[in-house]
Amino acid sequence: MAIGGWNMLKSFIADDLWKFLSIGLPVIISALSFILSLWYRFVDEREKNRPIIFISFHKYHENGFLNTELKIKNYGVSVGWIKNIEISPSFEVEENSNSLDPNRFTEFKNFPLAPQQEISFLIAVGKDAAIKYVENRHFLIEYEAHFSTRLFSKKTYVDNYSIDDKNYPKTFSDGHYTEEYRLKQINETLEK
Repeated sequence: MAIGGWNMLKSFIADDLWKFLSIGLPVIISALSFILSLWYRFVDEREKNRPIIFISFHKYHENGFLNTELKIKNYGVSVGWIKNIEISPSFEVEENSNSLDPNRFTEFKNFPLAPQQEISFLIAVGKDAAIKYVENRHFLIEYEAHFSTRLFSKKTYVDNYSIDDKNYPKTFSDGHYTEEYRLKQINETLEK
């Protein structure tokens, strides 16, 4: 009886294992894929709703003066908390010029920036407040997003980029960028 019971038990285990593999395994795989798709959707939605903070550099002529300003703006759709800003090399003023404190952004710590909010600083105006322009100025911005979900409610983003502020295009009070276009307009006016 013991040998017959053992064969029956082996037959029962093989049948159950086969049923489990044919029914249970697809259910487990579909449940895992559903959980993974939920996770990817959560991460995707969070990235769509993140803050995007950049510093832009703007040189422009207005009222006969060459002005230079830095602007920090949140282009995203949620509040970003600025944790750290590094500018290297730091802005330096030319000798015998009045300083407008061109490195003020580096002092921002735990500063919130709302969606589409921007702050701009004039860092040089005319001849008396000239800064030294360089071909490779590196900006590093570290900011944090506070999301409404309790799980993974904070995420830190770091953006690095460089700007050639020596050759950065200048805009004029009429909104045009290139000096060639401006000279062409002046020549056309003079010809009339």
